[in-house]
Amino acid sequence: MSETLPSLPEHLEYRLELARHVTPRLLKQQPVHRWFYFPHSFSPQLVEMLLDEWRLPEGAVVLDPFVGAGTTLYVAAQRGYNALGTDLSPLAVLVSNAKVRTYDAIQVQQAARAVMETAGRDETVDLTRSERLRRAFTDAEFAILSRLRQAILTQPGPVRDLLTLALFQVQRRVSRAVPDGGWFRWVEREDQPDIILPAFSDATERIINDLEHALYRRPSVCEALQHDARYLESLQSSYPRLKNSLQAVITSPPYPNRHDYTRIFQIELLTLGMSEEEIFALRYAALRSNVEARSPEQALPPFHPPARLTDTLNALPDDADERIEPMLRGYFEDLNAVLHSIWQVLSPGGYVALVVGNVRHAGVMVPVDEILLALGESLGYRSLTSWVARLRGNSAQQMGRYGREPARESIVRLRKPARPHH
Repeated sequence: MSETLPSLPEHLEYRLELARHVTPRLLKQQPVHRWFYFPHSFSPQLVEMLLDEWRLPEGAVVLDPFVGAGTTLYVAAQRGYNALGTDLSPLAVLVSNAKVRTYDAIQVQQAARAVMETAGRDETVDLTRSERLRRAFTDAEFAILSRLRQAILTQPGPVRDLLTLALFQVQRRVSRAVPDGGWFRWVEREDQPDIILPAFSDATERIINDLEHALYRRPSVCEALQHDARYLESLQSSYPRLKNSLQAVITSPPYPNRHDYTRIFQIELLTLGMSEEEIFALRYAALRSNVEARSPEQALPPFHPPARLTDTLNALPDDADERIEPMLRGYFEDLNAVLHSIWQVLSPGGYVALVVGNVRHAGVMVPVDEILLALGESLGYRSLTSWVARLRGNSAQQMGRYGREPARESIVRLRKPARPHH
């Protein structure tokens, strides 16, 4: 990248010192956060920075409608705020709740030992499994992993979910199905049944050690639940204080890069007991950031594509994959619905921060940050200065065909106006 940075549109400024904060890099070594994270997770320090700037009132609710691995919830709870997260993925809900609960470390240690003792017995298990699990694990590996899973399921709910995160870590070590950034690939590995129980012991020991750092003021609301971010209004029946107390939204919706997280994390979803058919249904119901997601059955609010989106779609070449245009149009229709839904529950004066990434399809850059700012303003939000945290290079294949054009990764920031004074 040259020293001269590309000029930016209105309401955007460079904050490249934040580059590490829009990737999961900082999560990998931090207690609790490292138990599980997604490819486009952001850092807890970014959440802290936003909360420091906004100075929310005591008792405020912080919402993450794409809760992912629970970073926003965990940090907000540390600060004493009420925290609520939603996600369509049961994996995200389980991971997030496992991170924000409080535990008795001795109880966790005793449960882990009981699970290992049970799993260590050489008992026959049913080796029938889906084709993907058959390819991921040998019979010997799957037998031990199954005994671990069955033993974990006998534990109380919170401890059960926590030990499931340790199981996920072990599966990653032996699985031939490997999440690789935003994609999924198969690798060759030796049969490794003998390392599974020692690896599970190591994983649970690290989690127990991390619990010493998992200290925060316990707010009255701190949980994640399975819910569609396009329809947040329906949460008010369960959380009547939401509309009056929701002061901030910090989230990162899926990028429109065709990555399918139900496929990337299919091993974990299968481990949770989902069937292949249920995973397909989840894939179809997801936000339209990949070509397999479908229009929701429930009606969305009116959508008027901003000029920046229309120009982008019109610029797609005739030989572009015919699935790209409807995916992009659906993606922004969905995010329009999300911003509309947030507006319905956000208190006047409340803040919104969205970590998003611009993408390139068929050589055409999709300025996600600009389009979201335009959508926000059309819904009544005020655009705050948004931060360009990172410039990502395009792939070697795209660079060879279309030339180099860095894609922005930005923190789009909006605010709902306060009530007018009378």
